[in-house]
This record gives sequence, C-alpha cells and structure tokens, in this order.
Amino acid sequence: MLVRSAFILCVFLTSSFLGFGQVERDTSKVYKVVKQNGMEYVGKILKDDGREVLIVTDDLGMIYLPKSDIRSIRTVEEEEIASGNFREVGPFTTRYYFTNNALPITKKEHYAMVHLYGPEVHFALTDNFSLGVMSTWAASPLGLAMKYSFQAGDKVHFSLGTIMLSSGYLFQAKGWGGLHWASMTYGQPGKNINISAGYGYVDLGFNDQHEYETGWNRMDHGPVFSVGGLAPVGKKGSFIFDSMFGIAENRNYEVIGTIPGTNTTGEEIILENSGTVFSTLFMPGMRFQNKENRAFQIALAGIVQYSTNGYSIADPDKKLRTIPFPMCSWFFKF
Repeated sequence: MLVRSAFILCVFLTSSFLGFGQVERDTSKVYKVVKQNGMEYVGKILKDDGREVLIVTDDLGMIYLPKSDIRSIRTVEEEEIASGNFREVGPFTTRYYFTNNALPITKKEHYAMVHLYGPEVHFALTDNFSLGVMSTWAASPLGLAMKYSFQAGDKVHFSLGTIMLSSGYLFQAKGWGGLHWASMTYGQPGKNINISAGYGYVDLGFNDQHEYETGWNRMDHGPVFSVGGLAPVGKKGSFIFDSMFGIAENRNYEVIGTIPGTNTTGEEIILENSGTVFSTLFMPGMRFQNKENRAFQIALAGIVQYSTNGYSIADPDKKLRTIPFPMCSWFFKF
C-alpha cells in the first residue's frame, strides 16, 4: 500500500511538473508568431506548453518554436485575412498615395510617410481622430492635416478631413490655401474602395498680377473629387489606385499697362477669363509590406489637364497638356 501511494504521488507530481506553464490556446483561431529575429509565422497553434509552441502553417506545415525565441504572439483578426492570405492591419491601410480613406487609425498607431519630395507624419490621437503635418525637404510649404472617422456598418465607413496650407518662409508666407472633404469607404482594411468629394482653394499671393484682384476672385478655387482603392496581390503585395479630379477657372493676363516695380508701361491691364480647366491625376501603383512596421510603394502616375479656351491668349489652340508624375514612398509605423 505504501509503495502504491508513493507511485501515485510520483505520477501526480510528474504530470503537474510537465503541465506547468502550459497556455490554453483556441485551436480554431489563427495566430501570428514573431520570432526575436523578426521572422513571422501565421497559422493555428496546436500546443503551447510554456517551453515551446507547435504552430501549423499553410506553407511550412507543423513547426516547433522555442518560447525563448519568440518575441510576441497575437490573435489574427478576421479583417486581416484577405483573399485567403494574412494582411497586416494598421495605419498604412488607411492611405492610398496622396489621398486617404475613411478607415480609422487605432490610437497611438502613429506613422510617417517619406516621399521623394518630402516627409509627412501623422499622429493617431484617438481611435477616430488623427492629426498630421506634411512638408517638403526645404521645410516649405507646410500643411496641417486632420481626419475624423466614424463607422456606419460592418464594411462602411465615413470620414471628414481638412488640410490647411501655407507657403511658409517661401514668398514671405504670402501663399496659403486649403482643402476640405468628406469620404466614404466600402470594404475592409486590406481590400476596399473609397470615394471623396470636397472643395479646394489657393491664394498665390506672391504673384504681382494678383494685386489687381480682390477677395474670392484673387484665389484659384473649385471642387475636387477622388476615387481610390486597395486590393491584395500575392502574399505581401497590394495594388493601389489613387486619383484626383479638379475643376477650376483658368485666368490669363495680357499686360498693356504699368505694373508697380517693373518697367512695363502702357494704359491698362486686361484680365481675360480663358474658361474652365479640368485637371486629373491618375496614380496606379503597387505596395509591398514585408514587415509589420514598414512598407514601400511605387506609382506610375500622370497629370492630364484640359482647358476649354486654351492656356494662353497667345496660343488659344493649346487646350490639352499631360505631365508624367512617377513617384515612390516609404511607410514607417512608430
């Protein structure tokens, strides 16, 4: 009897020791496991005994990972699975190239975006409100951007946004402008489409010819529209499409008078309205995200402009012009 009791006690203590540190995992859920060296595995965890983790992935099958080599383990949300592939959900998925969508940025998921022409930084102050600053490498012009998002359904989001611009120390801060818009996004972070509409205006106060205009007539202004989208391509790539459509009055100047500060002489200055200008910016491109906090994208873009009455008094037949605008940029989450 004494031997039997000792044996049972030994078995109990051994079982307790082997089970110590074991973590219960829901085997029906998908997890993301990140190793200390940055390698990532996405799959279902079959076992976590406190010393090692057994994860099964679609590509590599079953893998044993020592707990000492693991940096983090987290559950993958349903919206992070697009077209059967895992997709990082974060602040990058709220942007296309120039424009953003109505999806919210999670609080404290700040991000920076570095373009060839300059940087921009955005801070997620709450789960629905973000504040950003953008500029060029010359630190002028400067832009202050704000966005507020709210959800209207499982896959429908709306947002209100604004950008206030200043020429900064360039032109003695005489130039300024703004763009205010509303957006609607349908879809999920890794796969969505967005439509925006707003109004923009800019005052090129450093232009001498504007001295002969006042108030609203002094500004270039008009409605602005945008269509953007994001779709998964492969495991780490995404196709992005961005666009902007603007309508504005085009004004041409013919100087036959005297402008202060110049040697031009004459009797008067004629300002001719050359009609309406339709401007379109198309930006199809690709985004590649190999790490959770970093991504790269490139766009083969171009600008197309059409003026109903030509671009100048001297050459009224020149109504269409195109400008290539290829760009690339880098995302960083911090």
